[in-house]
Amino acid sequence: MTGTTANNDLLHPTRISPMQWLILFLCMLASMIEGFDIVIISYTAPAISQDLAVSPGELGVVFSAGVFGMAFGAMFLGGVSDRLGRRIVVSAALLVAGLGTLAVAFSGSVSELVIWRVVAGLALGALVATLPALVGEFSPLRYRTLVIAVLLAAANFGGFAGGLIVAEVIAEQGWRPIFLYTGALTVVTALLVQFLVPESLAFVMRRHREAVLEKVNRTLAYIGQGQVTELPVLPDAQKTESATVKSLLTHGRGATTWLLWSAFFLSFLTVYFISSWMPKVLIGAGLSQQAAIQGTTALPAGAIFGNILIGWLATWWPLKRVLLAAFIVGGGCMAVLSGIHESIASMPFYLIWLMLLVTGSAMFGAFGNLYNVAMIVYPVQVRGTGLGWAAGLGRAGAVLSPSLAGVMIAAGFSMPSLFFYFAIPAFAAGACVAFIRMRELD
Repeated sequence: MTGTTANNDLLHPTRISPMQWLILFLCMLASMIEGFDIVIISYTAPAISQDLAVSPGELGVVFSAGVFGMAFGAMFLGGVSDRLGRRIVVSAALLVAGLGTLAVAFSGSVSELVIWRVVAGLALGALVATLPALVGEFSPLRYRTLVIAVLLAAANFGGFAGGLIVAEVIAEQGWRPIFLYTGALTVVTALLVQFLVPESLAFVMRRHREAVLEKVNRTLAYIGQGQVTELPVLPDAQKTESATVKSLLTHGRGATTWLLWSAFFLSFLTVYFISSWMPKVLIGAGLSQQAAIQGTTALPAGAIFGNILIGWLATWWPLKRVLLAAFIVGGGCMAVLSGIHESIASMPFYLIWLMLLVTGSAMFGAFGNLYNVAMIVYPVQVRGTGLGWAAGLGRAGAVLSPSLAGVMIAAGFSMPSLFFYFAIPAFAAGACVAFIRMRELD
């Protein structure tokens, strides 16, 4: 189970009020938009390439622009929420991401595409680092892990459902309206968050010491929770400590931080390899291109299911044990896929899809719930910074993964053997989690 934070002493441990449901719904909507906005350029790439005469090399730069923007945004902007507040950073990130996405619709060159994808990526990186903190600090303690898991599943669902929507819109209206609609929805969501979602109680108690009881009770009344006559005594560090990357590596947090960063990096390395190379592996095993694509859809479907399943299991068993088991199952599935590569074409398709669903559920679900680990171990005063740096440095694995696989293939490694070798980082990520002490670090 999770450790307590200041706001968990004030919120009902199990009951969720209607206003809390509305707040969580808006955050889930923001997560869905984030998940779609991350992959929108991939869905529209063929049409953009044809319309603007973009070469494959130039298109690769456009793809990388968003990834690098997200990494830097998570690391260097996510921590702003520890100083200014969760609500303002979430709404500002949505607003900037929406405006950047709108601008893509009016782009006429590769340089413009790169600029606006970097802008949107920076904002989305800040959003990725801040949304789990905002959601967690408005969730009842008993279900916090599950609620954050659903938040992460919402991002997967946004990318999955968005692809279906793009396929219809792009055939009738082209690629530009997709960015217009997505950008407009993102801006509207930013305004709703800003005007309907209050600042989290944990942040209010830490940053607003004057008349803080009155401010806390005003927020509690707004979200439909009971009033309090006194506030919990906060540790001195929560009142005075500055949120910097140095603070993640000192005050007895260094070992946990390095283990968490390693787990994120290794997980990104593995899941981006699976996502990037699965269709090619299935085609190489003898499946048709259509069957390979259909089979690969089991991975995002598994990510949605796995995130929620692991979050639900963690309400009954320690999260660390559930994650360790998931990493072992995910890595084991990859090793099995490597071993049966030669016989995949002769297997019933439903069996292939089911195997990939289990792989996606375990591997992607474990990866997504690492954000819950960061929520548990980092105290409120450095939580946004901790989430941001873990997510940002982890994305180095996403950048390295496809290139590393390409180098290994050029060196003579077979594609099936790569699934065995890339299972090793999955097991290593599980080992990192196993050594993390699941308690809030002072």
